[in-house]
Amino acid sequence: MRGIRPTRRGLAALAVAAGAVVMSLTFGPRSLDAVALPIAVALVAAAVQLALLDPPRVHRTTPPAGDPGSTGTVSLALAAETPATATVEDRLPSGLDGDPRGTALVGGDPFTYPVTYRERGVHELGPAVVHARDVLGLAWRPFATDARASVLVYPRVYHPSTPVAERLRALSTPGAAERGAFDHLREYTRSDSLRDVHWKSSAKRDDLVVQEFVDDGDGPTITMAASAESGAADRMAEAAATVGYALLAEGVTVTLATPAGRTTLAPGETDRLLAHLARVGAGHVTDRDADVVVRASAPGGGRQSGGSRTTVRVDGETLPFDPGRRRSLTVNGDDDGTTRTVDARPEVVA
Repeated sequence: MRGIRPTRRGLAALAVAAGAVVMSLTFGPRSLDAVALPIAVALVAAAVQLALLDPPRVHRTTPPAGDPGSTGTVSLALAAETPATATVEDRLPSGLDGDPRGTALVGGDPFTYPVTYRERGVHELGPAVVHARDVLGLAWRPFATDARASVLVYPRVYHPSTPVAERLRALSTPGAAERGAFDHLREYTRSDSLRDVHWKSSAKRDDLVVQEFVDDGDGPTITMAASAESGAADRMAEAAATVGYALLAEGVTVTLATPAGRTTLAPGETDRLLAHLARVGAGHVTDRDADVVVRASAPGGGRQSGGSRTTVRVDGETLPFDPGRRRSLTVNGDDDGTTRTVDARPEVVA
């Protein structure tokens, strides 16, 4: 009977039984037989049911990664040899908003609750506490699981400001010297860049012609370094995510160095970029040879968000990080693009 406690309904039943005992002492044993004995039997049955209940196994499913403002669903399924009604209370970290308390049937449909992502980072869910109740709701027994799972929240991603976007576009577009061998001339179209126009040949014709080059199969590679003083890691992550996302979307390979380490990202690998920057903290990295440098200073008087000053240096020119509107992200999930599940067997709480 260890750990078994009466519910409010059980306490009310105990009070009624106690009243019946008092009445029996005053008016005779019939009131005891009519009221107190059925209540006593029900309470004993409730205690026996909970004492024989195996600790329910908890199957947790966590939502995929997303940026602040996104929503996801946490699912907790309970399984045991004996069905029972239970109240589930999950532990929710400060970086997520939601109501992690509800009722579930052990062996039935899972308990689910929505969460809203608020802050960048790796946020740990759990442990969950399961309060199993008997069929009459007279008593309950707590079980606690030590299993935890995490939800990854990406940094916010913006469209870069016009000056930064122009510098990034110029950096990511290979020059003639970096291209493959010359292939042929063709007629100019509106989508062609004027720098591709072959002016000498165009002067001999009525229409503009442009140069075509042999595709060597490899796009440009840009190195980016991101550093942040203490208290400015979030702003650094947002700036690096904004710049890196724009480069990857343009088909550029990005080699990123941050205080969390170094990684090379192929075009389109925006999920890997954001997953890396979701975990990064403050710190300094060597950026002498980087094509793009992101630096975020500590809060303390700057005009930007949070009082910090963040700059982006592109090919030697330093510009303020003054982003445009938020990007609408289409994410595939966590690092592997899937939701994750965790199985755990709770322990009995004394």
